[in-house]
Amino acid sequence: MKSFVAKALGVAGVVAGGALFAVPAQAQSATGDATVRILQAITVTKAADLNFGKVLPSGAASTVAIAADGSRTCGAGLSCFGTTTAGAFNVTGSAGETVSVAIDNPTITLSNGAQSMTVALTASTNSLQLVGGNGSFRVAGTLNVGANQAAGTYNGQYSVSVSYQ
Repeated sequence: MKSFVAKALGVAGVVAGGALFAVPAQAQSATGDATVRILQAITVTKAADLNFGKVLPSGAASTVAIAADGSRTCGAGLSCFGTTTAGAFNVTGSAGETVSVAIDNPTITLSNGAQSMTVALTASTNSLQLVGGNGSFRVAGTLNVGANQAAGTYNGQYSVSVSYQ
């Protein structure tokens, strides 16, 4: 029985001694990376104005539409003449990036003194990729010509916005 107690005390001493000299667990670590790509500022420049040409009104209201390719559709009762162009804009920025395109106010007013007409505008695209850092888009519009619209030159402005996606 003595030998059993002695062995038990010996084992207990080794276990207790081992606890006094236990090796702590190895700490582990890892690293992470942080990156950023600084983009070139976007520039937007007007390449062409939206031009409806010349219109001879009638006794009925109608519309004149300029498509993104610059072609014109002259509404019933109207006579249309002259050169037409869609609005056009060039965009520069960081190559390969995609940008969103928006017309800030898609309905504008063209005025001649107290006389006015409205235009509904649409962009040829909502987004485009800057191939080689360059891109372009067009602005089409539909002009609402009133019955017996007063003669004169009507003008208005619109704004476009381009931003990185």
